[in-house]
Amino acid sequence: MKIRLPVLWGRPADVDYGAEQLTLSDILPKTGQTINVYFSEDDSPVYKESPYVLWKPPLTEMNCWSDHPSDILHSYIVTGQVKFLRQIPQDNEDATPLERMIEKKLEYELLITDVQPLLKLCDMVKSMSAELWQERYGSKTLSGLLQARNDNGTLFGYADDSDWDAVRWVGMASIGDYIYLNFSCYEAHYDLLLQQQGKQLFVHYFSADICGLIERYIAYKKLPSSENAGLKSLMARAVALKDSFGDYLLIDV
Repeated sequence: MKIRLPVLWGRPADVDYGAEQLTLSDILPKTGQTINVYFSEDDSPVYKESPYVLWKPPLTEMNCWSDHPSDILHSYIVTGQVKFLRQIPQDNEDATPLERMIEKKLEYELLITDVQPLLKLCDMVKSMSAELWQERYGSKTLSGLLQARNDNGTLFGYADDSDWDAVRWVGMASIGDYIYLNFSCYEAHYDLLLQQQGKQLFVHYFSADICGLIERYIAYKKLPSSENAGLKSLMARAVALKDSFGDYLLIDV
């Protein structure tokens, strides 16, 4: 399942996003709702696509999960039908504050047809047959990305231990049954959700930004031995990530 990540979601007019605490049900997109969504040109839906779009709570929407990892528990995959509206103009003196935040971005209207917790889909891909996953979600593996990058089934393409040693910083958090790993190396940035079975790691969510080439998938991939060992070496020296913003989100969903 290929995932799109917008620059910004439209804001409900009756919610004060400057409040000390937000209620999840007030801000979470809902099935049947039409909402405006803003994408970068590098990560926007293509013609006739019904995209799977990642929704994050507001603080990690603007930053990332590494700043507040518990937001992963309250992140969702929103499915819908999109209609292109316009490109936000650049250097427009009459632009609203919102438009200034997202100038040069593409605005779409999204009619929401489904909203599912991210971790629920990460669980489903493990238990669902490959054929049913393909039928429902259009992609059962990371095959498109892997074929474009190499022929040996690896995600990272690192040649030896020196590549893993080149990672200078790595953050990690335990999120339910998952391990969240965040690191950068060689002008590439990665966000991963992993599960460990014995000594073996499996990738359930893979996000990579490699020199502007953005790939983001939900999948179920057993890592080859070299990458299994490489990621475990990162985990052994990772910084423990903690929430930076306190209980800013009231969970009622």
